[in-house]
Amino acid sequence: MKVTLKLFSGLMEYLPDGADGNALEVHAREPLTPRMLIEKYRVPPGEARVVMVNGEFLPPEQHEAPLRDGDVMSVWPSIQGG
Repeated sequence: MKVTLKLFSGLMEYLPDGADGNALEVHAREPLTPRMLIEKYRVPPGEARVVMVNGEFLPPEQHEAPLRDGDVMSVWPSIQGG
């Protein structure tokens, strides 16, 4: 299975070398969940504030739902301003 992970803003620092800008293709033989990807790339869970899959918001209680081949998962930090 192949999933695209996109990290935005300050979370981009967690992508490994070889990422294409803010995106990384992740290949896996077994099912992945959003929580698994967040943990795999060591994104602090408290910083992964908005998670979307294929452009749709994914509430935290659904972060254990398996991703499907071809899914695009996007993660944003909380936005702070003043």
